[in-house]
Amino acid sequence: MVAQVSASTHDFGTMAERYDRWYATAEGAMYDRLERRTVARLLPSDGRGKEVLDVGCGTGHWARFFSERGFTVTGVDISPRMIRVAREKEIPRASFAIADAHELPFDSGRFNVAVAITTLEFVRDPQVVLREMIRCTRRPGGLVLVGVLNARARLNRRRKAAGKPPYKEARFFSPRELKAALAPLGETRVSAVALVPQARWLLPLAPLTEALGRWLHLPYGALLIARVRL
Repeated sequence: MVAQVSASTHDFGTMAERYDRWYATAEGAMYDRLERRTVARLLPSDGRGKEVLDVGCGTGHWARFFSERGFTVTGVDISPRMIRVAREKEIPRASFAIADAHELPFDSGRFNVAVAITTLEFVRDPQVVLREMIRCTRRPGGLVLVGVLNARARLNRRRKAAGKPPYKEARFFSPRELKAALAPLGETRVSAVALVPQARWLLPLAPLTEALGRWLHLPYGALLIARVRL
């Protein structure tokens, strides 16, 4: 079995069965909607015949999204319990395996796209994971997509200040830090997305605040999404 403690700063297996409940809330559904919209713009428009590597796939939430867009998805996660939940969903064109993102068990250049969303914050060595993702992606023409929790977002500052797992152990990235980490790897674009009002009664206005934030290039969205073109 993969050595889980040495690879991840938190044992997400303890929350596998309840992880998806966040997306069933009005707040979680809104964040998900805005994040998916940005990821969709960065992906190839037609996923048919293309393979995605989903690193830190968790319960398969994003794998389902990629599958719905026509991609064949291979999801990996360090947590056996997360992988079990993902497999139980029986997502079309998706397979899942237990693996350490620091040593991905795939041939070089196998995938058209490699993705890690809310993964790098919780791994032992983000740079090693990034190098492994790059290695597994085809070049030229491949894409690497990375989504990380934004250190400048009010929501994430509150999470960190609360001092509770998994955010207690997480390393959040600022837009500048993420771009600095990715720029040596290829042509890089970083966007701050999910600029959602913190007052719940203002939640319906989130698409408007998101559009305004994108227009003004505000760096305060809850998630940073970066694309590296190889």
